[in-house]
Amino acid sequence: MIDHHEARAAQQDGAALIDVRERDEWESGHVAGALFYPVTRISSDPDVDVDPDTPIVTYCKAGARAERAADVLRAAGYTDVRAMRGGFADWAAAGYPTE
Repeated sequence: MIDHHEARAAQQDGAALIDVRERDEWESGHVAGALFYPVTRISSDPDVDVDPDTPIVTYCKAGARAERAADVLRAAGYTDVRAMRGGFADWAAAGYPTE
């Protein structure tokens, strides 16, 4: 797992950030530019709209769902997937861009 600072650096280097929380959590605020794929959807259909060779960072509220989604994506053939520990709250508290 990586922290929110490493996730921000990865995003700036072109990584796709994927929010794996539920819709109500997404709608209450999310990382600017993130994609929305709840872990429940990824678990049943891991096809996300990201090139398999593009780095991916998954995030949730604390890290457990992000790690589960990252495992599923890796098993589906995505080659560079990391999960962010600490979640959206740590990202927002650091003052990183949110929507």
